[in-house]
This record gives sequence, C-alpha cells and structure tokens, in this order.
Amino acid sequence: MTRVTRKTILLSTLVIMGAITVCLAGGCGSGASAAGARSPAPSPAPSWLGKEAATQAARWGDPHPTAAYWGLLHDPELGRLTGSGPNDPSHKAYVIVLLGDYSKIYSQVSMITSPSTPPPPVKWVYFLYTTTTHADAGSFGCGVKDFDASQYPSLEPLAL
Repeated sequence: MTRVTRKTILLSTLVIMGAITVCLAGGCGSGASAAGARSPAPSPAPSWLGKEAATQAARWGDPHPTAAYWGLLHDPELGRLTGSGPNDPSHKAYVIVLLGDYSKIYSQVSMITSPSTPPPPVKWVYFLYTTTTHADAGSFGCGVKDFDASQYPSLEPLAL
C-alpha cells in the first residue's frame, strides 16, 4: 500500500469516526427552534437530488426510508442541522435527510464496542451538496435520536 493510500484511508476513517461520535453523542444540530426566513427551494426537488437520495438510502442500508426530506438551506438553519458554523447566511447547500435504519454506518469504521452494550440504532442521516455543481460537499452526519423536521422549516418532503 502506498503512503498516499494509507493517508487517504486514515483521513477517511477519522472523518467517519467523527461522524459516528457525533451520532452517539445525540445527533447533529440542536433542539433550538428554527428561526428566520425559509430558503427559496424549488418544488419539486431537482431530479438529480432525488436520484442521489435513492442512491444514498440504498448505500447506507435502508433503500425504503420511512421519510425523506430535501432543501436548499442556508445558515443559521444549515448550521443547526450540521452542528457547525459559520453563521453566514450566504453559505448555502442542498440537503438530503433520510429517516430509517442507517446503522450500516457502524460497519464502515472500526469501533470498540462491548457485546453487552451495542451502539444505538442510527435513525437518520443527512448529506450536503454544492449549489453550483451539485457535487457532494463532503459533509454528512447522522443521529440516534428522533429527527424533528419541524425544527428545519426549509426542508420539504421528498418522495423516493
């Protein structure tokens, strides 16, 4: 294995482990109520985003989610969902949120777990995409608590 490949694998593992740590800590975002104006989101969802949602749902273990959402979010709403900043309203991204059993995320990295205390099920995942090229923005997250879509008024239901 080359040095570059090892570094890439290590970096990927660290990113996924970080996401899992956030999930186990209670999910991304906060329980704060959503404030501010709705992002203008075209309706229905762009076709590329619907296809991407179906691909991600299957990839992460639940091709038939109990619910799915999409939106063109900006800060501060985007920051609440991702649990990050900056609090810059000009920062926008397309978002997919899938609700279902996405515990497959645990199989993507090595985790030290006790057989007597298995990790809780992953109930939802999100993915971000750029507004210009619609490329994966390299940001995803998950949660082990129930997802409250009412906290994100810019999200719209997405039929898969």
